[in-house]
Amino acid sequence: MSDRSKALGWFHAQSSPVGEGPVLILYGSMVGLLTGGGALLFHYLIALLHNLFFLGVIRFEDNPQLPTPPSTWGPLVILVPVLGALLVTFLVQRLVPEAQGAGVSQVMESVHTQGGRMRPIVALLRPITTALTLGSGGSAGREGPAMQFGAAIGAFIAHWLPMSDNRRIHLVGCGVGAGIAAVFNAPLGGWFFAMEIIVPDWRPWTVLSTLVATVSATWITEIGLGNFHLLAHVKALSLGGSLILPVFALLGIVVGLLSMLFIHSLSWTGVASARLIPNPYIRHMSAMFLVGIILYFCQRVFGHYYLIGGSYPAMSDLLTGHLHLIGLILLLLVLKGLATSLTIGTGGSGGIFSPSLFMGGAIGACLGWGADALLGWHGGVALFALCGMAGMVAGTTGALLSAPVMVVELTDNYHILLPAMVTALTAFAVRRVFLEQSVYTYPLALKGLDISENHYVFQENMHTKK
Repeated sequence: MSDRSKALGWFHAQSSPVGEGPVLILYGSMVGLLTGGGALLFHYLIALLHNLFFLGVIRFEDNPQLPTPPSTWGPLVILVPVLGALLVTFLVQRLVPEAQGAGVSQVMESVHTQGGRMRPIVALLRPITTALTLGSGGSAGREGPAMQFGAAIGAFIAHWLPMSDNRRIHLVGCGVGAGIAAVFNAPLGGWFFAMEIIVPDWRPWTVLSTLVATVSATWITEIGLGNFHLLAHVKALSLGGSLILPVFALLGIVVGLLSMLFIHSLSWTGVASARLIPNPYIRHMSAMFLVGIILYFCQRVFGHYYLIGGSYPAMSDLLTGHLHLIGLILLLLVLKGLATSLTIGTGGSGGIFSPSLFMGGAIGACLGWGADALLGWHGGVALFALCGMAGMVAGTTGALLSAPVMVVELTDNYHILLPAMVTALTAFAVRRVFLEQSVYTYPLALKGLDISENHYVFQENMHTKK
């Protein structure tokens, strides 16, 4: 029997009278509703801290689609990320080490080594550490921590209703999908992501209950925030129909190489900074001081901070053509990669998904503007940018199926799905040629955990601890 068959046999052999069949729908809805409610509170916490840190006001209203106004602190805004770094490092070092990084790696480690068991404190403190990072100007997304929060909710429910390891892992996967679905208003993308990255079980009740979790979480956030799309909806032209699809394979090659560089950049920053500055407080605060300088530079020179959080306003500017100077776009791409590596690699808390979207959109927009100038392909910039986003996410995170679906749901541009899939497939394949690990599995490989991306099965040597 092959290792793959043995692994699948281990997973499916675990069953219990509790947690099978239609009752999984109930469990999935519980995880989704609680995760959606937590995502709403998370949104308001980020808004509160962001307004307090940058504007000096206590206000729970903030639209991530709109750019941050100039800070009332003037040049002293450079120190705002430093203050956030101090608070985050204190919480991470004293209470919850799992709260640093992108979040998904920690969930995968829990799934493969602890049967999906997670400490309940993660559900409470992970959103706080991420809100501090993003609210103080860190360059990262809110989706990774939301996924870890959802996973912790699923693990807690599985502890409260004792069940086998495979069902606990399934509920953890429900939480992961619900977390990203709630943040992005993307139930299908969240479902695909959970099934690709976490849940190695495509049996009907598992598939259905995971989808129920993502739909339930999205429903809750829609009640609180409306039926929103984080990125601008634009008309992305087809540029000649299917005959042009090979062009997006070429775009995928470029994006795949960029995703590999981004993964190495994050890893190198973490390793090098730990060697140079062993003290975690000084290390992260120094890095965020550099991030503060970058933010202040962008605001003074370009009139916008651009790189704060997930950079959704900047992505919308790429799609609408307000960001059209290729030199500026390339500069922002480099600065985004640098700022995210400094934020996450040195001990911050935040997601990788959104920075990947921005970087892919930037390189895609540059190629789109180049095609416009050289070949006369007018109006295709948004299409190239959207496909670049899908390719960068697929290459960086390994979310091959969910990346194009997520981009479609983020922008409500369903007609770009086919070229986005071509770009994502090519980018994923190119990155795999040079680097087998994704941004989520690479840190685990450095720790000696041989966990494959898109595993779908559990390796026999990764049995859960009893």
